[in-house]
Amino acid sequence: MGTGTVVGETEQAVPAYGLSGLGRGVWRLGGVSAELEVRGGKVALGWRDAAGRAVRGVPGCVRREHAGELAPLRAAVRDIEQALAAQAARLEREFLRGRPWAYDAWRERCLDHPLVGTLARRLLWTVDGAACAHTDGALRTLTGERVDAGRAVELWHPLGRDRAEVAAWRTRLERHGITQPFPQAHREVCAAEPAAGHLLREDRFDARARALGWRYTPGDGARGSATRDLTHWGVRAELPIEAVPYAGGRALAPGVPRFHPLGSAGVPPLVVSEVGRDVGLLVDAAGIGNDAAPAGGQDRALWASCAFGELTPAARTRRDVLTRLLPRLAVGDRCRTEGRFLHVSGVRHAYRIHLGSGRVLLPGDRHLPLATAGSRATQPSWLPHEGDRMLSVVLGTAQLLARDSEITDPTIVAQL
Repeated sequence: MGTGTVVGETEQAVPAYGLSGLGRGVWRLGGVSAELEVRGGKVALGWRDAAGRAVRGVPGCVRREHAGELAPLRAAVRDIEQALAAQAARLEREFLRGRPWAYDAWRERCLDHPLVGTLARRLLWTVDGAACAHTDGALRTLTGERVDAGRAVELWHPLGRDRAEVAAWRTRLERHGITQPFPQAHREVCAAEPAAGHLLREDRFDARARALGWRYTPGDGARGSATRDLTHWGVRAELPIEAVPYAGGRALAPGVPRFHPLGSAGVPPLVVSEVGRDVGLLVDAAGIGNDAAPAGGQDRALWASCAFGELTPAARTRRDVLTRLLPRLAVGDRCRTEGRFLHVSGVRHAYRIHLGSGRVLLPGDRHLPLATAGSRATQPSWLPHEGDRMLSVVLGTAQLLARDSEITDPTIVAQL
């Protein structure tokens, strides 16, 4: 990946937030222990009595004698969860950072850090070029060799890696039940391709673009652009945008990303891939297919072309992930992935769930409007990474429709 100077000594250290071990902290309140444990991106708060037995809920003696210490403890849970999200986002930005860490500083401030370590130990790294992950108590390569020292550490990226290696890392993470804090082993390798057939809501596009480090400029008339400066690489990425009439206002049609080298070094493939991935994420987050369907006419046709159109790179990866997850589901034998859809065989109908928008088609291409079903889903015991809300929506909708004879909601039943 990067070829710059090894860094890491001057990076600002992340607080431990009172955690005394990796992802764990214990607070004594009289004879009772409060135990915080980081589980993925969440923090669990448990209690033990004076004999060390686990108890449910806050013990009465704590409420009576240590009420003033409860609020700071609950605030610590919120602070740690917010810090986890912030640090996961910071680590994901390292793909475009372009500079390796010094090994010793990386071990101290990342891999062995009480908070950041809970993220870093679920990721893949390269140490002096050797790909490794933390499993069985140590950094290990795919062949199981320990990596105990080195000079330069970088975040592993699938770009340029052999397909067999990528598949092997995915299998290893699955075997160990490791859910990554963001897509890495399953990260999309993208080209600078047009977002054909997709229209975006301007307000959602602007908000998501800023979150990804882009600046949106509406421009004069129908044409505008969004830009992202990748200063370390000497590149400015530009996404041309054209406004088109839609639903009494306007929507945005993104074009093909352009790259403007700020020097003579050219545009690295990693930059092209990550920018292409950004465009796909913007389409997924801001697409008009996320809205309720317009009443009819040209707006309805535009909406349908987006809600059921070509898949973005992230949605294509979601299809691959779902293909592996289906055998883990109780309704997996009634589901299959094909093209842009997850096909579900219910008792009443055969359904198609679009893997990008989560929208459902009945036979005859009739749209079935459903409220988000992800929150009601029984999630598989393992997911490859966190942060894909649409994966949960698709899984929840599939489980609902595979048992469509058990649906009692009169609004849904009337539309089946």
